[in-house]
Amino acid sequence: MKESLLIALLIVVLSSCREKPPGHSNTSNTDVLNSVSTIVREGLGKRIDSLLSKETNIGFSGSVVVMVSDSVILQKGYGWTDSLKRTLINPSTKFYLASTTKGITGAVVLIAQQKGILKTSDSLSMFDENCPADFKNISIHDMLIHTSGLSNEYETYGAVDRIDNMRLLYKRPLGPKEEFNYSSAGYWLAAAIIEGSTGITYETFTRKNLFERAKMESTGFWFEADEDNEGLFAQKQKKFPPGNLNPNWGYRASGGVTTNIIDLKRYYKALKDYEILNKESLVNLFGPHKTLGSGTGIGYGWYTTTTSRGTKEIWSRGGESFGHNSAIRWFVEEDVAILILTNCGSIEGNREANRTVSDKIENLIWE
Repeated sequence: MKESLLIALLIVVLSSCREKPPGHSNTSNTDVLNSVSTIVREGLGKRIDSLLSKETNIGFSGSVVVMVSDSVILQKGYGWTDSLKRTLINPSTKFYLASTTKGITGAVVLIAQQKGILKTSDSLSMFDENCPADFKNISIHDMLIHTSGLSNEYETYGAVDRIDNMRLLYKRPLGPKEEFNYSSAGYWLAAAIIEGSTGITYETFTRKNLFERAKMESTGFWFEADEDNEGLFAQKQKKFPPGNLNPNWGYRASGGVTTNIIDLKRYYKALKDYEILNKESLVNLFGPHKTLGSGTGIGYGWYTTTTSRGTKEIWSRGGESFGHNSAIRWFVEEDVAILILTNCGSIEGNREANRTVSDKIENLIWE
């Protein structure tokens, strides 16, 4: 009897010590989610903030959101927008999403499917009867999970016209189909199909059907970026010729979306809460439709893996050679999300900052 009472007492003590998201007292959860200000909660939020402040001292610069369930534990910018350290990063600072854009395009394709505009099982020949014979049976699904045989060579950078871009893609021989071969070209073709099917640009369709519905008010595209505004936009580590920012198919749909951490949070929440996609579409977005030997499951611009704790993680990430990189990491069963935007490239070795820093946050939460 005494032993049973001691065990019960121990359980109560341990439960009281476990970290829980703090209550919101006078602030509603909706207000917190829509907040554009810095948020650092007591307990876990402060510990993560302390960690990120130390990372800033060794080169990290970017914006971070950490959520437990629907509670924002931390929302803050770190470091500087510019190399001269004139302007501090804040939650409103905009970054390039890089290949995290592919997950957005995957969502947009599924929105088009929900509207009856297309099906992911549709083949390329249904939208371009002039495509070469070996391209005819490539489906939109194949394009989005990188099993189309399309090359990873980016020879179409600079092609302004949609048809010109497709003709350039057709010149390169296809690789083995059904095999996973990461390629941005499938996302260019998916965007071309959206444009041909709707009669409007990929950007217009995406803005109307995703950004506006998710209230992503500060999200746009690479050719709209005000990169010289240090108060608004995080600086690149290296500059490209101005002409590269003109609309072209080297950035469309596979990269090139710009956003801030507030809108990235709204995008994540809109997906999680089925505000944009229904349950069937969300399952298709995340997958996995194919599982690699490494155990990584392939979705439409999203991936699934198993954590060291044996739990499920759904994620999307991307990086650019000019330093901007990003990640959305959702630990599904534990209902924790880590969102990160950076402009500092790689730190602490050859791994992009979104990987090294988000790994440290993960370890801190479950240490």
